[in-house]
Amino acid sequence: MTHPIKPIIHTLFLPVPDLKAAIEWYADLFEQTIRPDKTGGGIYWGVSFDGTGIILDSHMWGLPPMIMFESIRDIDASYDFCTGKGYSHVGELYRYEEAKHFAVGGNMVCWAISHEQPQEPVGDAHPLLTRISHVIAHGDRAAETEKWYAEFLQKDVRPDPLVQGLNGIAMDKGADLLVDDNRLSQTGKVHYEKLQLTLRVAPALVIDSPDVEAARGHVTAKGASDVTVIEERMGAACFMFYDPYGNGIMVRQRVVKPSIFS
Repeated sequence: MTHPIKPIIHTLFLPVPDLKAAIEWYADLFEQTIRPDKTGGGIYWGVSFDGTGIILDSHMWGLPPMIMFESIRDIDASYDFCTGKGYSHVGELYRYEEAKHFAVGGNMVCWAISHEQPQEPVGDAHPLLTRISHVIAHGDRAAETEKWYAEFLQKDVRPDPLVQGLNGIAMDKGADLLVDDNRLSQTGKVHYEKLQLTLRVAPALVIDSPDVEAARGHVTAKGASDVTVIEERMGAACFMFYDPYGNGIMVRQRVVKPSIFS
């Protein structure tokens, strides 16, 4: 029987208080044209990579970033699965003409008409910020986080092939899920007044780059905040930066060790 929740991270929601300014900032960062048909309703498709995209969401301001997984067409089956497992914080199932969704454990499960159609082309990938390779699930107790997502997605947890020393779950397309106990991120926690919780949320995602030094210069020139130095962590050269609203992003370039035979 097909599992009702697809192992696909369709979107990562990033909370922003000023939607118009955030649209302009991200469009400039990725050097993408702003599409007027995608700026209404308090939500904007900031940028879409191959399989996984970013949504800027003003309605989530004051809440953490949220991973959106795809549901099979019968979203009731996905909802019944989550309620049957007894997961905490299973939200109401919202039904609209073109989309249905609910929240569970800090994630969203969604079916939308767009999921049944080929992904819209949105232009070439940025030459220095080429793809979202990972979306990060932060967990101080990594084994518990890994177990939760393995059951939720009915997929095996395995050593990540790109991030040495951490485990994750390979998705069917797009970015993979990476479980980080802060060895990669090395960041502090943020207090969310609405939730009355203090959580580690940065970086929310990892973007690959073919030239990490040039990418650092690019994001600095675009006005990124708190751009860190480049250092090697877990098999890659990387740095972090933040958008104007505190959402953290990591950029990595895999380190290729010279062969002893070269």
